[in-house]
Amino acid sequence: MSPWIEVTGWTLIHFVWQGTLLALATAAALGACRRSAADIRYAIACLGLAAMLATAAATAVRGTLAGNAAFLSADQRSPAGRLATPIEASFGAEGTLPSAASEAVRAASSSQLLSLVVWIWLAGVTSLVARLAAGCWRVHRLRAATVAAPLSSWQLTAGRLARRLRVGVPFRIVESAVVDAPILIGWLQPLIILPLAAMAHMTAAQVEALLAHELAHIRRRDYAINLLQTIAEALLFFHPAVWWISRRIRQEREHCCDDAAIAVAGEATAYAEALLALASWRERDFQPSLGAATGPLVRRIRRLLSVANESQPSVRGGLMLLGTGVTLAAAVMLLAAVSSATAQDAAQRDAADRRMRQTDHFEISYAPSLDLHAERIAGEAERAYERVSLDLRHSLGSKIPLVLFESAADLERGQRTGVANVPAATGDRNDRILFRVDVPADQWLGLLTHEVAHVFGFDILPGSTTPTWIAEGLAEYERNAWDPSDLVLLREAVRSNTIPRLTSLQPEGSRARFVEALGHAGFDFIEARWGKAGIRQFLLALRRSASGGADPYDAAFRMAAADFDRAFESYLRARLPGSGVAAATPRALDAAPTVQLEGVIIATGVPAARNLACIELMVTAASGADERWGIECGDAPAEDVISALKLGQRVVITGTPAVSWSAHRLVIRSLVRQSDGFLWRLPG
Repeated sequence: MSPWIEVTGWTLIHFVWQGTLLALATAAALGACRRSAADIRYAIACLGLAAMLATAAATAVRGTLAGNAAFLSADQRSPAGRLATPIEASFGAEGTLPSAASEAVRAASSSQLLSLVVWIWLAGVTSLVARLAAGCWRVHRLRAATVAAPLSSWQLTAGRLARRLRVGVPFRIVESAVVDAPILIGWLQPLIILPLAAMAHMTAAQVEALLAHELAHIRRRDYAINLLQTIAEALLFFHPAVWWISRRIRQEREHCCDDAAIAVAGEATAYAEALLALASWRERDFQPSLGAATGPLVRRIRRLLSVANESQPSVRGGLMLLGTGVTLAAAVMLLAAVSSATAQDAAQRDAADRRMRQTDHFEISYAPSLDLHAERIAGEAERAYERVSLDLRHSLGSKIPLVLFESAADLERGQRTGVANVPAATGDRNDRILFRVDVPADQWLGLLTHEVAHVFGFDILPGSTTPTWIAEGLAEYERNAWDPSDLVLLREAVRSNTIPRLTSLQPEGSRARFVEALGHAGFDFIEARWGKAGIRQFLLALRRSASGGADPYDAAFRMAAADFDRAFESYLRARLPGSGVAAATPRALDAAPTVQLEGVIIATGVPAARNLACIELMVTAASGADERWGIECGDAPAEDVISALKLGQRVVITGTPAVSWSAHRLVIRSLVRQSDGFLWRLPG
């Protein structure tokens, strides 16, 4: 399917609800201004129609530029394009390629619906454009027939009225026997054609009123606006609300010109009589021209004479509402069908394009472009599994599905199309891990350990009743790394004497991170007092407690929950500075074990003596100021660190503070060059 067909189809479908909302807003504004001047209502109606055109255009532009599933290019969505992509394995059957027939059926499920919508729309636009062209041709012939006609005797009178109306465009007035009512043609060189027979039966006052009406159209440039309005009707013909707004524009346009005619040419009664006199000569054929005898004549005369309209509801308005409702309902059903078919097609295509890698404990799904990353992540994932399994003395009964994505946008698209939830070879489970590979490589092990710990936690403590501090605290504890911001939260709680009771801790909106930090500290406390065996005992006690067992704190630690809270608070005050209690031997809780910096290399040095910087890094601080950092190589030779680096490269460095924070120096532990994923890690 061609990209323009897909973009056009989605634009038309979305415009149904967009146009309905805009029509409702326009109707509300017109209702609020029903007692205002006709000029105000005319402007509101024109803005409503312009907003509809702008909205449809914006949707089309967005569809052209967007890369989501609704606007994929033809080479991505065609069966040939998909079969040309190498496929090693699919979720349904490893090592098999889907047949061309099944691929074609999936592609056609959405493209046929959109193509049908677009071709029906094109047929309607073509017929209306042909109708417009025929009307323009008739107007052209009418203008050509009057080129040689002499100026009307009303030209001088019209000139006087034009000065009163401040019409600055030169115009001509002629009389012809081929028209039955005054009409206006053109706006750059306007021509007013008066009906020869009608003028002979009207008084001078009536003719002046009709001339004033036509001159008001010239001053307002209504002829050009009417052409644009007709084009909008042709493009958006399928929406009844467009025709309703367009009809209101024509009504209010005539009301504006009627008011102008009365203001300069006399009484409303005389003008109403002139309109009645023209009723028998009213032009019924479509023409892109304007005239005093057009529009809902009876309503205009009632308005001029201040006669109240009948209170019975408008049949045309009811039909408009009914048509809008039917169109909207049809569009909603079509949108649902196309969206479902498109999402299914995208999910099947992405699933077929992904590869599978089996390890001892993981089933790794990834796109072919992530082949090199998948190999490294497989190793890091197994290391994470071994760490958690060894700590908890627990093994899982099946492999963990690990789905890799290139970026956050890729992950979001995978969740939207269902790739992230496609059943793996072992069945459909909820314990899968979704992992982005665009994070620094030195963080992979920690992030994977966190997620693997969650899977183990779900396996040990099934259900959704596990407190947040336990679920997140265990994952952070197994990760064995402290976020500096978490330490800030804990220290502030110690200094302000606001340490909550850990056993009854619940997440509270923005304080959810504080709950996780306390949970991390809680498991550190359990290990410090009862060892890793205490953590295992606590988890088993929680499992038994969920099925009606004894209090988990008493079963695991032989103490009440309140005593556990007091012991934990004492531990936290002893481990963190600012509590007034002498700190114990420093451990991971005392300070962040690593610091991560991202910046641009501004200098390198080879060789570099021990404790002297081998890399100078320019880092942007939170305040926006640039800071120079020295990166020490530690025990590794400087040549091994900087041989593959160049000045000006942006890198991510993880290290431990050297001397003091104020010195802006780190002892390097790992380095990632973002341009190509280069990773250097300190040996040992």
